[in-house]
Amino acid sequence: MLGELARRGYAVTGLDRSAAMLERARRRLGEETTLIHAALPHIPAEAGPFDAVVSAAGGLNYLPEEQISATFAAVARALPAGGTFTFDVFGRGFFRKFFDSSAPRVMALELDDIAYIWTFTASPEAPFVDMAYTQFTPAPAADGGEPPFLRTRDLHRYYPLPHTTVRRLAAEHGFTDTKAYDNYSTDPSGPDSLYDTWTMVRSSS
Repeated sequence: MLGELARRGYAVTGLDRSAAMLERARRRLGEETTLIHAALPHIPAEAGPFDAVVSAAGGLNYLPEEQISATFAAVARALPAGGTFTFDVFGRGFFRKFFDSSAPRVMALELDDIAYIWTFTASPEAPFVDMAYTQFTPAPAADGGEPPFLRTRDLHRYYPLPHTTVRRLAAEHGFTDTKAYDNYSTDPSGPDSLYDTWTMVRSSS
């Protein structure tokens, strides 16, 4: 997204908690793009102000509510009156599709040279859900034989973000005109939306 905005002529600043991802961005975007090593809810004061703040790829789903609130506060400080905050998170349809039962749900995909397994687990008592992501990729073969497969596994913990919570936190931190769309479209978010794209405007008061 940074690259596309830069190509359209915008001055962009990227923030990421991963130094490796920032280095990849540096190689793609060049030295003229400002990149900051930090993690939400922290936005360095010297980084702003911005006309708009965008959080992409569902990053806010990794934060519990108190950190979401702190993120909204940090974004509000980084925006002038009339500035826009846009972010995407998993929608109601995503959580209902994959986490509607306390029993684990497994989904697998096998391609020619790579395979994926997703395991979705939810507990009624927990405020979060877990997705274990397992990937099998071919490793270098010895002596020209069949290549072994390298197995990697990551655990992603997601916190659902209900519409009522977003609207309440937006109002608490001085945002207005809060709207939810279906996955970067102009259609409003609904019960079956897999992704929600939110926009809100920093008020003048």
